[in-house]
Amino acid sequence: MNAFAKNRALVSIIIFLVISNIAMLIYFLYFSDGRKGSHGKDRNAVSGFLQKDMGFNKQQMNKYQELKTTHLQTIKPVFNDIRTAKENFYNLLYVNNISDSAVDKAAAVIGEKQIALDKQMFNHFKSVRNLCTPQELPKFDSSFKKVVEKMTGGRFRKGPINKAD
Repeated sequence: MNAFAKNRALVSIIIFLVISNIAMLIYFLYFSDGRKGSHGKDRNAVSGFLQKDMGFNKQQMNKYQELKTTHLQTIKPVFNDIRTAKENFYNLLYVNNISDSAVDKAAAVIGEKQIALDKQMFNHFKSVRNLCTPQELPKFDSSFKKVVEKMTGGRFRKGPINKAD
């Protein structure tokens, strides 16, 4: 292959890549519906699930929306605290001769913030569960176990955890 043919092939590849990037940009700017939140998750997925799959009525949905609004206002500062604690922790990489106890203290701060977040999440899910009628509880409980599996990245254990395992 001579130099002209190589250059022609490279120019063709570059043109193809530019056109495909422009097409993707146009698609995401003009054809996405804007309902997706961070990481491509649908912001209204839980509301849709509660209404369509669980059969929540208007009153239950109104209470859920109130819970959701309050919950989001409550956890936002906790996420900010966790982010700051992690930044402080990883900034220790730049400190020469850092003691193990200083690293342990910084890691413990992250753990404390994470515990606070998990407790708030637990209370929120408990409040949402309390909105369910007795007939809706089995469906909510079985669905929530799947949510926990996804959150923890594994299978939800059946029964109590046995420390002897």
